[in-house]
Amino acid sequence: MNIIPALLLTLSAILAACKNILIKSFSGFSIKNKEFFGLQAIIFGAGSVILLFINIFDFHGIALKTVICAMFYGLLLVCGQWLYTVALTNGKTGICATVYAFGFVIPTLSGAIFWSEKITIFGALGILTVIPVLIISGLNKNQNNTSASKSYIIPLFFAMLCSGGLGIVQKIHQKSEVANQRNALILIAFLFAFTVSLIFFLTMKKGANQITRKNFVFCMLVGSFFSCCNMLNTYLSGVLDSAVFFPLINIGSILSSLILGLIVYKEKITKKDAIVLVLGFLAIVLVNL
Repeated sequence: MNIIPALLLTLSAILAACKNILIKSFSGFSIKNKEFFGLQAIIFGAGSVILLFINIFDFHGIALKTVICAMFYGLLLVCGQWLYTVALTNGKTGICATVYAFGFVIPTLSGAIFWSEKITIFGALGILTVIPVLIISGLNKNQNNTSASKSYIIPLFFAMLCSGGLGIVQKIHQKSEVANQRNALILIAFLFAFTVSLIFFLTMKKGANQITRKNFVFCMLVGSFFSCCNMLNTYLSGVLDSAVFFPLINIGSILSSLILGLIVYKEKITKKDAIVLVLGFLAIVLVNL
């Protein structure tokens, strides 16, 4: 791998980890209330501003294929972000990042099916290793706390599926003749996600918690990091094989999220967490062999 893609991968992983840490501070905002969607609207709005600025200096038109891909991308983006926010505010940062990262299995398989990218025996074993990790993540020894486990593992699982879908859309667009319109793709998707979040904010009922200035600033930062990650990842998905890019970017974000979670939120690693992390790393490394 050349030095430029390697540096961009590292930057994207660090930005993703910072995003996770900031999102975790939104605990207390229920997805049943308008304030939750207000936070999401600020995130996507801030990301749209960043992307609009980038498009001013690097704009290559907007083809119909880009618009269609952007609509699918935006739908997956908004659903994934909503669900991942719910999961992160209830679960541990490192575990959430690990399970969410397994979305790479979907575009990795699609790379083999549609773009003739090879999956080795080790890669197949790595993909199979994902299954026990997901099962263990959902287990809870304390039966009285089953609802607490479900409060993050169920939305996290569906967020993982959305993450995998994003990888497929990225790959489809970046393998097409309009690959240079990636900035427009992400901008349209973020504007779509902003609009949907704003509609929910305007129509849902109020909750007990109000959006503070601190929440607003954190949302602006999350949106900025999120938009940059999407832009970097879309570019990298086009220049690197799926079996290389998706495992590397995810293991980097897992490690960064785990370290920041331990430092910022003093999260403790249980035996079950350790098993999930070890198997998670093993799965990603195997797929990359």
